[in-house]
Amino acid sequence: MKITKEGWWKRFKNFMKSHTGLTVIITAAFLLELTTGVMYYSAQNIIQRIMERLVESEMNTIYLCIRNKLEKVEVTLDNMSWAVVDVFAEPDSLFTITKQMVEHNPAIYGSTVSCIPYLFPEKGRWFEPYAVRREDGSIESMQLGSASHDYTKAEFFRLPIAKGSGQWCEPYLDSDGAKRIVTTYGVPVYDTNGKIIAVVDADISLDWLDGVLNEGKVYQSTRRFLVTGNNNLLVGEDCPLFRAALEKMKADNDKKGYVILKDEAGRKRHVFFTPIGGKTNWILINAVEDNEVFGPLRHVRQLLLLMVLAGLLLIAFIIYRSSRNLERLRQVNAEKERIGSELRVASQIQQSMLPRQHLHKDNVDIYGSLVPAREVGGDLFDYFIRDEKLFFCIGDISGKGVPSAMLMAVTQTLFRFSSAHETNPARIMQSINETICQGNDSNMFATLFIGILDLPTGRLRYCDAGHDCPMLMAHDEWNMLEAKPNLPVGVFDDFVYTMQEMQLEAGNTLFLYTDGLTEAMNAKHEQFGLKRIEESLKNCINLSTKEVLDVITDAVHGFVKGAEQSDDLTMLSIRYTPKLFESTLSETLVIKNDIKDVSKFSDFIKSVIEKLNIEKSLASQLRLAVEEAVVNVIDHAYPTGNEGGIEVRVISDGKILKTIIIDSGAAFDPTTKERTDTSLPVEDRQIGGLGILLIHDLMDSINYERIDGRNVLTLTKRIES
Repeated sequence: MKITKEGWWKRFKNFMKSHTGLTVIITAAFLLELTTGVMYYSAQNIIQRIMERLVESEMNTIYLCIRNKLEKVEVTLDNMSWAVVDVFAEPDSLFTITKQMVEHNPAIYGSTVSCIPYLFPEKGRWFEPYAVRREDGSIESMQLGSASHDYTKAEFFRLPIAKGSGQWCEPYLDSDGAKRIVTTYGVPVYDTNGKIIAVVDADISLDWLDGVLNEGKVYQSTRRFLVTGNNNLLVGEDCPLFRAALEKMKADNDKKGYVILKDEAGRKRHVFFTPIGGKTNWILINAVEDNEVFGPLRHVRQLLLLMVLAGLLLIAFIIYRSSRNLERLRQVNAEKERIGSELRVASQIQQSMLPRQHLHKDNVDIYGSLVPAREVGGDLFDYFIRDEKLFFCIGDISGKGVPSAMLMAVTQTLFRFSSAHETNPARIMQSINETICQGNDSNMFATLFIGILDLPTGRLRYCDAGHDCPMLMAHDEWNMLEAKPNLPVGVFDDFVYTMQEMQLEAGNTLFLYTDGLTEAMNAKHEQFGLKRIEESLKNCINLSTKEVLDVITDAVHGFVKGAEQSDDLTMLSIRYTPKLFESTLSETLVIKNDIKDVSKFSDFIKSVIEKLNIEKSLASQLRLAVEEAVVNVIDHAYPTGNEGGIEVRVISDGKILKTIIIDSGAAFDPTTKERTDTSLPVEDRQIGGLGILLIHDLMDSINYERIDGRNVLTLTKRIES
């Protein structure tokens, strides 16, 4: 199957995505190798340039040394050629000249004046006065020219005459005079007519060249050769490396260059060649072994490669461990996400457990807020209205997070459950405390404030279990509510809580809060504190409950200035706003706790209903409920044999009918009486309670208060829709 370029690229990307660790290793290896390669070749280029400069410097030194010695010989002979002309009248004086030339010039090994044939007829065809320095330092003079030593055929004689100037000849073995390999510099001698009559020659030994070429080596493996323009080896070993260099040099017209060759051992050599110049055609060859130049660099590279390999192995190990850790982290994050999701659901559930933020009715205005420091919090507030009584609470669970949230939910549920059939906040607190103490192995506790406000009368009963005291606004002034500091719930199950009570007037406002308000901290770790609460509340005179919370919230935000919230922040504001009941009818009847007076009451209530012109079926329900309540008081309010009075007051504004039944008998709150379960068989039902059930079903609301030792029961029913 043919794979397109796009398909190949897609497969490659998918492979990279699915093999992240391998991709990282490959990328790291590539980058490390690329970095190492760049560094290596950069260093190689630097070393190459350094080597070239060093070799060039060496060759220049050798060049200058050779040229200096050759030029001394050249200058001496160029000057001597003029002196020879002056003594040609006496041929034997040429022996003296050649001897002096050798004596006064250490660089000259031997010297001769080679005359043209028959220049001096008396001397014959070959006349060649010659002086040479022997091994013992003595100078020997001789006449070399002969049939067996025909110098006229030698290069040192013919070349200067042919060129008409001083020339160096190729090296040769002088077996007659110097008795060694020499090279000769010859200068033509002209007579007064400009005709060449002889050649003045100076021989130099090649032994000194060997010393010059083997001195001053920067690289110990350097091999040097000195070769003539006719490719004759002057100094150095005749070897394959030399012959290979010679072949490369022949192909170079400038006789100057650089090549890389291999020697007889197969080692790579960097070969440089350059001409000596002057009046010679000599060429200097310098061969440097590659391993000596770049060997240390290659060793460093091998070390780097080993280090890179070690680094890659370390990276692979780190990736392996990281992949395992990432997998664990992924699992942990998944678990955290699951927990976070559950916490968000828990937060939603917790928020749904709270009552609605704002409640406004004819006789009360309530506004509350809870801002948890985490997803779920340990603060709570709750309120509800039952039988014209406002039940409310605010609390703070010890600790934070899920455990506190769970205890918060339990505490709120217990508050609702205990308040269903109880109107004493101390007994409600007692019930909550006993339940929380059971199995409280974690030793958690809660500060709690419970209040019950009787809406018709403004009577407030409350119990404080170690909570911050609420603030009360009365007579345009905020003051702390007097509250006894009972122990928090959850500490001791046998602690007895005490109730307090007071009277609220119309317009009074309660402000309740948790310690998340007083302990709110700014960046300097300063707390908001009670004093700032009091200062802020001074700006909340006669404000609505929502406005009170807005003022406090703005004050806190302005104080903390964005610092992280450290604790749950909960506030609850309750304003008592009763309306005056303007009655259009008010009738009162006082009877005794005698069943005979029931007929009086029946006539009384019938008369009231007729005056109000209430619809027949509704009137029947009213009579039934009120009579049941009055009969219940007659039967149970006073001990048997004791006589007592019962006051029945009926008031109405034409829309609502209120029946108030007052007696001085034993305290009995019908609103706390559990309703009889009529779904049970007759034999399983609790004795009594049907009358109370009937009253609850027929009336809109029932309110009970014990005031000044008297029972006050108020039955309310709307008579006009």
